[in-house]
Amino acid sequence: MYLVGTKASRAASLTGLVVVALTCSQSREAAGADKMLTVDWANPEIASFVKDQAANPRRSLGPAADDKLAKVKLPVVAFEGMPGVVEKTFRLGPKPAGERDVVVDEDDPVWYQITERYGDMTVSVQADLRVQHEFPADYPVYGSARQGAAPKAGPEVSVFDDANPDAVEGLVAEYTVVKFGVPYTITIECSAAAKDQCRDTGQIIKDSELLKIIRANPPQ
Repeated sequence: MYLVGTKASRAASLTGLVVVALTCSQSREAAGADKMLTVDWANPEIASFVKDQAANPRRSLGPAADDKLAKVKLPVVAFEGMPGVVEKTFRLGPKPAGERDVVVDEDDPVWYQITERYGDMTVSVQADLRVQHEFPADYPVYGSARQGAAPKAGPEVSVFDDANPDAVEGLVAEYTVVKFGVPYTITIECSAAAKDQCRDTGQIIKDSELLKIIRANPPQ
């Protein structure tokens, strides 16, 4: 089984991600094409989404973002609603206006990242078809169980605290789910004021159920 190394550095910016992507692209040219994950485009969830979109076309994240995501070569997964862990931060003060960034390598659209910022919390979803790590077939990954297998309670959430003096202020929670043969990594960054929300792994696991397809471009 293949997994993509998509863990986000707590201090990484979108600019940094673009630089990394360009570096990876240059490395591929020097060392040959990377192994690529195979998307299960025949998955019923994808087929249902594509059929629904054909009958009721709609924008998902706005014209500019949709134009970028229309080129992506893997199903685009994002939260269909605001995660509960984010809503809980609103009791800390007024509801902040959300900000969204969508990053895609338009020259080779095999990865994407959607980042949404809400005051004291930032939530991002990212996925990449390029294989950077290989794991044994029995390596446990949430969402990868074969049909008929007992479902897991939810993804395993890792919380990185600030015990390390070199760490940024606040906390980061992260987990990965596998859908359609593709690993999607969700990173939640909490400011110092919202630390307790990043520690609420029960709510974070519950929120993972909100991850749905928002764009799918099956190869013709």
